[in-house]
Amino acid sequence: MSLFIDTGCCRRWRTVFQHLHTKFGFPANGAAQLVSLLRLYSGGGSTFRITGEQWRFIIDVTRKGDWVVDIVAITLIASHGQDGRRNGGVIARACNTHPTPAEQKLPGTGQLRWYPVTSGGEIYQHCCDKECTSPDKSTPTSRGTWETSRLRIIQKVYEQEQEPRMNREVALRDKSSTACHTEIPSYEKINHLNHKQLHQIAKQLRDEVVSLHHDLQAASIETEALRARNVQLDKENAERSATIQNTALELSRVRERAEAVTEENHIRAVTTKDQKRQIKKLLEKNKELESEVSANDANAAEKAAKVRMEMQDLHQTIANMRDGTFNFEQLKTLKADKILLHRQYEGLNDKYNALIESSQSQIDRNAELESKVEKMDRKKKRMVDKLSKLEDKTQSQEEHIETLTAANDEAREANVELNKITVMLEKEKEEVIKTSQGYAGQLSELDNELQQSRARVAELRRDLEMKNERERRTEAALEEAQRSLKHKSAAHANQTEKIMAELSDKDTFIERLESDILRLQQQSQAALHTPQRGRGARAESPASVHELQYQREIARQAKEKASDMESKLEAMKLAMEAMKSELQTEKAEVNARKAETDAKKGEVEALAKKCAERMNAANAKESYTMSLEKQLEEMRGNMEGMLERVSVYQGKKRRRTEGPDFQL
Repeated sequence: MSLFIDTGCCRRWRTVFQHLHTKFGFPANGAAQLVSLLRLYSGGGSTFRITGEQWRFIIDVTRKGDWVVDIVAITLIASHGQDGRRNGGVIARACNTHPTPAEQKLPGTGQLRWYPVTSGGEIYQHCCDKECTSPDKSTPTSRGTWETSRLRIIQKVYEQEQEPRMNREVALRDKSSTACHTEIPSYEKINHLNHKQLHQIAKQLRDEVVSLHHDLQAASIETEALRARNVQLDKENAERSATIQNTALELSRVRERAEAVTEENHIRAVTTKDQKRQIKKLLEKNKELESEVSANDANAAEKAAKVRMEMQDLHQTIANMRDGTFNFEQLKTLKADKILLHRQYEGLNDKYNALIESSQSQIDRNAELESKVEKMDRKKKRMVDKLSKLEDKTQSQEEHIETLTAANDEAREANVELNKITVMLEKEKEEVIKTSQGYAGQLSELDNELQQSRARVAELRRDLEMKNERERRTEAALEEAQRSLKHKSAAHANQTEKIMAELSDKDTFIERLESDILRLQQQSQAALHTPQRGRGARAESPASVHELQYQREIARQAKEKASDMESKLEAMKLAMEAMKSELQTEKAEVNARKAETDAKKGEVEALAKKCAERMNAANAKESYTMSLEKQLEEMRGNMEGMLERVSVYQGKKRRRTEGPDFQL
């Protein structure tokens, strides 16, 4: 399938692709690799699912035929081996209303935003709420599976991309809601009932309406999901049947190829037997030639011995001739015999060399034939091994076809069960719609009561927050006063210590002065009683009197300063006691305010308890929805497992058809 991606989209998502490739093992590092990856998929859908070793990726796009206009979102899901809780996230366009947080420094944060999803898809963080708050709950529910959380985020992105059309739909819904309110029946027929009975009836109607709303929402969601699942199962069944047919055709081709290989092996075995027979004949002929060569060697040796004997005789005759016993005629005959014998010897020597060369060439031919026989044996062994491998592959493919047919039967049975469940859910949906139409009037009254209770709770919360704020301010002021008191008491203690130290110094100084005064008085009295002292002693007495007066003045000033400091210390003690009394009064006021706050908290907790009871009663009816979600998850897991097996088989088939076995 040929696909093309818009250049602006590639430029916006380029950094995200690089980050996912380096950190999470995304199979594409850029736009070109992404195009080549998406071309492997078939069909005209807008969702591409990619399964990696540790992460799963889901790419949602908007397309027109073979042209991908924009990438809406990329979902990142951890596998069980990577993360047991299967956490992940959804990367989509940034929100129009709320800016991207400054602490989020991820690729593409200018135009894109990363929305984390945790707890296996049950909890997702989004700046805009997708679900509305039901009448029996104070917060919108965010529980769901990975698929529902992903679809909620993607649907929010679609809504922000199509705001004008959404505004028109909102206007149409407002008109329909006003028309619905005009059709609400009057309540004159229940005015004769008392308040308690009305409250009980309203509570029952509220519970029934909430349960019906939940059942209606769950039934509609499940019906849509089951319809989509049926369509997907039909497509998968068609693809699986086509895969089975292709596998059967390939199996027949493999069998034909195996038969051809067996025939070729038979022909090669026959040719090998003929070659062995020829080699055996050649070996026998070689033995005969060797025997002939050995016989020729023996004859040549005998002839050479005879020639040697004749040569010896000739040499003997030559020696005799030297002695003078031979005549010239004998000499000529001997020379002629010598030449003839020499020629015979050379001819025999040439024949011997020729026989040796022929025997060596025959040995080389025998070695070549033996090497050819060994090569043929090895080739035959390889062909036998390949034939056994082909037989094993044929058997495994037959077993895989049986498993695929069994999985196809299971998928068909699941499709039939899903159709039955869809019909049942549609019937229940019709019944719920019929019953919910009769409770429109009671629902408005319940909404009014709920709004009044919410207003009361909000007012109590505001009062509680104001009192808590006042209490926090009082506690802060009290803590500040305590800290200042501690600082002042510490400063006063330091001043007291300094004053006491100065007083002790002054006391010692006064004692020393008094001792000096006594000593001077004694000296003056002694001077009065002894007038015979010299002139220098009489001159010193006025100076000692002046010094004594100066010391008395200093002692008087020190006593006055000590008394002033003692009075200041007493005043500081009185101020500290006054501050302590003020703090005690403030503590009493804070305790009284705490008692009032606790009383208001009790009222709020009672109201919250009532709301929690109502929420628990509503949540008890969600077990059916949870069971259906669980069944859908199990079916989805089974179908994903079958699809993974089919993809593994297709990969094996592709490798087999592209490998060396297919070429052979």
